[in-house]
Amino acid sequence: MSSGTEGLFRLFATHPNGQTWRTFLDNHLRSLVSVDFFTVSTVRFQVLYVFLVLAHDRRRILQFGVTAYPTAEWTAQQLREAFPWDSAPRYLLRDRDQIFGKDFIDH
Repeated sequence: MSSGTEGLFRLFATHPNGQTWRTFLDNHLRSLVSVDFFTVSTVRFQVLYVFLVLAHDRRRILQFGVTAYPTAEWTAQQLREAFPWDSAPRYLLRDRDQIFGKDFIDH
């Protein structure tokens, strides 16, 4: 192993604030929600997109929506419906899929 590779492993192995990813998840489990899309094929071979909002504290499904044509506006609306009256979680986990768009980030 080269010294550059070894230094890279050391960089990822050390935690400057002493908190690992697992510790962060344990500490903030009640205020952590994730969102994602998955696809479902119909009997007629159409593709439907399912948007899922999942609370991690009890692994509850908070919201789901199904559409054939997901847009950034539709996705943002699903998130607003999942957290009415300013009840949004502190942390939101999502991937970098383009379907979320700028509207999703702003809302």
